[in-house]
Amino acid sequence: MLDFIKGNGSEQKSISSLSILENSIGKGYPGLNCTVHLIVILCLLYSIGSCCAVVFCPDDRYLMPINNSLPWGAIGYMDNGCTATLLDPSHIVAAAHCFCFDDTGSWQNNLSFYPNFNPKRPNSPSVAIDRAVVGTRVRTGGEFQASDWGIGHLAKEVKDFPAMQADFKSNSAGIIDVMSAGYGRDLFFFGVGQAPPGGVSKMGCNVWWQPALVDPKCRLYLIDSDQLFFDCATIGGNSGSPIIYVSGNKYYVIGVVHGGPEYNLWHGWWNIAGLQVDPGSPATVASRGPNNLDVFAIGKDGKTYTAAWGPQTNFAWKGWTSILDLVSKPGSQVAAVSRSADWLDIFAVGKDGWIYTASWNPTFTDGWHGWWKIGGLQVDPGTPLSVASKGANNLDVFAVGKDGGIYSASWGPQTGHKWSNFVRILDLEAMPGSYVQAAARGSGRLDLFVTGKDGRIYTSSLAPPATDWQAWSTISNIQVEPGSPVSIASRGPEYLDVFVVGKDGGIYTAAKGPQTNNQWQGWWRIHDLTVGKGSYIAAVSRGADKLDILVTGSDGRVYTAGWEPKFSCGWKGWQRVLDVSFKPGSYLGAASRSTDWLDIFASSSDSNIYTASWNPSFTCEACSDLGPAAGRLNVGPSAKRFIYAPKYAQNAALTRYLDGSARTQVFVTDSDSNLVVTRYRNSNSVDDGFGTYRSLGSVIAPRRIAAFMQTNGKPQVVVTSDDGKLYTKAVKKSINVWNSWTNMDLPSGVMKALDVDAAYDFEGTNQIYIIGDDGNLYTRARVNKEPDSAWKSWEKLTTNGAYLKVTALRRSDGTQQAFLVGSTGQLATLYQKQAALNSPWTTPAGFGNPSSVGIVDMDAAWTEDEQAWVFAVDQKGALWIREMISLSSNSWGTWQSWTTGLYAPDAASQQPAPEGIVSLTASRWQEETGGDIVPVVLATDNRGNVYYSAHKRQEGWSGWRSFYH
Repeated sequence: MLDFIKGNGSEQKSISSLSILENSIGKGYPGLNCTVHLIVILCLLYSIGSCCAVVFCPDDRYLMPINNSLPWGAIGYMDNGCTATLLDPSHIVAAAHCFCFDDTGSWQNNLSFYPNFNPKRPNSPSVAIDRAVVGTRVRTGGEFQASDWGIGHLAKEVKDFPAMQADFKSNSAGIIDVMSAGYGRDLFFFGVGQAPPGGVSKMGCNVWWQPALVDPKCRLYLIDSDQLFFDCATIGGNSGSPIIYVSGNKYYVIGVVHGGPEYNLWHGWWNIAGLQVDPGSPATVASRGPNNLDVFAIGKDGKTYTAAWGPQTNFAWKGWTSILDLVSKPGSQVAAVSRSADWLDIFAVGKDGWIYTASWNPTFTDGWHGWWKIGGLQVDPGTPLSVASKGANNLDVFAVGKDGGIYSASWGPQTGHKWSNFVRILDLEAMPGSYVQAAARGSGRLDLFVTGKDGRIYTSSLAPPATDWQAWSTISNIQVEPGSPVSIASRGPEYLDVFVVGKDGGIYTAAKGPQTNNQWQGWWRIHDLTVGKGSYIAAVSRGADKLDILVTGSDGRVYTAGWEPKFSCGWKGWQRVLDVSFKPGSYLGAASRSTDWLDIFASSSDSNIYTASWNPSFTCEACSDLGPAAGRLNVGPSAKRFIYAPKYAQNAALTRYLDGSARTQVFVTDSDSNLVVTRYRNSNSVDDGFGTYRSLGSVIAPRRIAAFMQTNGKPQVVVTSDDGKLYTKAVKKSINVWNSWTNMDLPSGVMKALDVDAAYDFEGTNQIYIIGDDGNLYTRARVNKEPDSAWKSWEKLTTNGAYLKVTALRRSDGTQQAFLVGSTGQLATLYQKQAALNSPWTTPAGFGNPSSVGIVDMDAAWTEDEQAWVFAVDQKGALWIREMISLSSNSWGTWQSWTTGLYAPDAASQQPAPEGIVSLTASRWQEETGGDIVPVVLATDNRGNVYYSAHKRQEGWSGWRSFYH
């Protein structure tokens, strides 16, 4: 629920589930004044794009009627291509990205709303949208989906069209059927579109002004506190479309449609670092028990490697480890299976064309056992293998021989637990080196599938008590490229589903089970995705009657589709799995480690192996489900359980890795979520950007933060809280894992720490500074340079002080200098007299006041030339800078007003400007590995946004850029 309560130029809010950010679009207006109840609804499962519709059968859509009565009279068109709904005469609701550019977070200016727009009739005049609040300005999708909502204020009241009531809690319980309407740009429905009234659309030539379409009956099948899931038809232009619940003769908008869902539900891709493979190499995965994953790949050196994840690795990837000494053809596949709990068996073709196997069990204290050669068959090096376990301690392996025959070898009680030689399965011929796929359905049954030389799909089966394979038979009448892989999944003991890529690049499926009277039926095309011929399809059943398939498309992206019996109109998809590219058509390793979990693996062009995961609970782990404190405007979004972006940043800190790389870590205190979050750049260039926010855990009401590198090159942070406590957390000395938050003691007689900063002494030992509640400055250093060493006693550096803020740095001669902000905004400084242990400090002296008003925060950093700059922000939010002239004489230049422009990637997209700086952090980072180490300033504004500007020797200061993008 979202309540806007009128106030004198500001807003007081009581918010549950949603956080808000207000903007006055191009006008400088104060906050919005309205009362609204809104819950976001997101189309999380279906693609919304300008090229094609996602429509569920039957397609019963019709043109939205032209009238000024409910519900259609409340629905209108935004002239950037979105749909919006009148909530009252002065306010509309749509998606957040309908009001701002989600690539930069900048506001879209000069937007207009056309109520009940239809290009085939004279329309009422448009109404300007002069300001807005949104749930997020960050690119939507993934962790930000629940915040993709926005409310726009109209410059003029709309009196000729009705408003639709927004209501969720009182009317959503037990909802089954809903409807929707929006200006979807569906060329298959409309054909050629019309030109926009008054000229070309802002969004370019691919946006057509069309009548709205109504989907009169769609099913709402899941409701949680932030998101609803439904199967209404969607396409580009439906962003912001209302989802409408009808009760009697009343209509309620219970949410708005989210845009581009490519990132929904999937998390990743994460690099399983430490192994280089040929790009596109298969990464095979097996699950030997719930929440256990083992992945296998052939390295560039031809050896077989493995990495593991699960409880035994503290749910972090561990590896890669070479498995004995077999050498295979780089780029070839390892077949893997778990024949019983905690058993792993793998199979690979050696460079000599023989087939080998190795085995592992936790009782093997010396690791993997093998490799053992399985006799009777030589194949082309690189030939893929298939393995199945038809029961505990039973193994069957299959391959296509050099003669095109399909061969099998077995191991188990029936063979005396020795491998039989390979034997040919009847007389079918396939292309040498092609895939043969096997499925075990329990009770000792095996099913085989392969593409014959004629391009048809063949199957054979073996079921006890029979000892001979049934004759090969074709599955219906499809033909594919010879050698194409056939993928298979069994969603239950009596069910088989197979998948292939047709000659037209479409993905087709056929099925056999009780629903088909145990006869093969198909082939059916799964929607309109087109991929390269011969592409590999990964097929998984993550639970009874659940099917998921994944494929690498022609654009290198991974796409997925799903099927369950409750999907009354068949397969749902295609959905893009995040935004990473791989070799088109390449192998995807996929597994379900427990019910409703999916894990996939792929090798990229950088020769690394990556993984991504899916689980329905990710929709809640990505919710924005905590509201901000009263009276605050917030950038959102924040997800307390998985990936974080600060809702209301209080302070930021930055630390640079000291290994010569461009690696940098930024820490932010998120006061509304009681979290400290971090964002990390593990790349060779600042242009590569930072990763997503990650939580370092809860700290009650965190405020000021300092960060520094320990002497082992791993970061540590120290945080103050509202109640004056001092907390610290560090990456452990021996492993790359953060330890728990611990409370740090305060100086004797000091009850609260008001501020904290960190520096290094002349030997590089860590040193921290605080301002106590007595207004004095205190410092302490570690006993020695060891990261885990204790801290010395506190040393008091001032007496009779009245200070609130401190910043410190080590100067080029090894001495340290501290800068202080007093209670009235005055500045002072003091420094060490010698670069030595126990060096005395000077008495604090004035440092000048650059402004006619007091200073609220300051920080210092070295320049590229090893001099120092001090930065300050005054009570009006203005920035100032002062440069050291001479270290030997401790002389400084005069204070200068410091301004810099806004980062602008193009003329149409301007970055949001800091709206009153309240705190800043100065440090240095490396623009690129081997490049200059340059000053950087992170500024936090009065709306909780974080911005940064970096200095370059020749170009000066860069424009402010939002740190959320």
